[in-house]
Amino acid sequence: MISRSNDTILLLGAGASVDAGIPASQTMIEKIEGLLVKDWQEFRDLYFLVKSSILYIPGLRGQFNARDYYNIETLVQTLYELEKREKHPLYPFISDWKSHLVMLAGRDFKQIELFRKKTFDQLKAWDEPENESEGDYYARLKLLQRHLNFQMKVFSLNYDLCVERLEADDFRVETGFEPRGKNNVWDWRRFDESNPRTEKPEIYLYKMHGSINWKRDEADNIVKIDYIGSNIPADEMPIIFGKDFKLEADDPYLFYAYEFRRCTLEAKLILTIGYGFGDAHINKMIRQALRREQRLRLAVVGKTDAKDCDAKAKAIGGKLGVDPSRVKIIAASGRDLLERKNIGQFVVNLLPADDTSPL
Repeated sequence: MISRSNDTILLLGAGASVDAGIPASQTMIEKIEGLLVKDWQEFRDLYFLVKSSILYIPGLRGQFNARDYYNIETLVQTLYELEKREKHPLYPFISDWKSHLVMLAGRDFKQIELFRKKTFDQLKAWDEPENESEGDYYARLKLLQRHLNFQMKVFSLNYDLCVERLEADDFRVETGFEPRGKNNVWDWRRFDESNPRTEKPEIYLYKMHGSINWKRDEADNIVKIDYIGSNIPADEMPIIFGKDFKLEADDPYLFYAYEFRRCTLEAKLILTIGYGFGDAHINKMIRQALRREQRLRLAVVGKTDAKDCDAKAKAIGGKLGVDPSRVKIIAASGRDLLERKNIGQFVVNLLPADDTSPL
């Protein structure tokens, strides 16, 4: 039982992969602070200065909950901006750098650059855990797709390969690259459902912020490589991480943003797993879709106490500027949801009542 192929879309945030051994943003901060005590002591004082400076502004407003204003992306974004120095558009308005910052940042702010790159290298390790089997619960997407009986549209804000690993002879995951052993340059036409030359997959996967197994070739194309890790230097990873402007003006990011906007406008249900609603561009597109189509429902899967579901729906509704009654909170982890015995029917039941009908 289910409807048309564009009625349901899935949006994966960082929380979806936590049970696969990939730390969430706040946990990454905790791990970095642990490394600063042991192996990264040369960056410790610089880190303390940057963190305290980031928290200074919300502190002036009486907002002292660091978890609300500070995470791994905030840290990396700040390091990016500091690295620019005289190249930053605000540089002419800065009369002088803090003397303490100059002392800790080193000549040409080299320590800031080294710290950011070290953080990026650590990110690669976190997104490729040693035990891949911890992410086996993602295989339940196969059951969901087969129950829904259409090609699923999965939009991911993550860099890991948990969804790609579902690829098998009888289950195809389209990522924009030709199958192994062929041309591995990304091509938007592989997402064109009307393209007769493209084999139809079970899942169309849109990696909206990039992937840890991508790099750019000399012609500036995005290419997929089989081996990931130390062979891709941090600065050559074409991922959108720790950047305030998460809508890049080139492909595949611009194409994926357009596809997300189009699909949300056509959907009856947006199902999010592990998304914390911290991306302004994503939120704006969800808001636009909810305001345009009154039947559209937003289902939010995340670890929440059952007693706090109403408060969370109200908070998300307020952030998006929509009635909280249109936000369904599902108190569960990504694993909890996907491992439900009746996952397919559970998702069908989230659709507006007049849109569930037998094939």
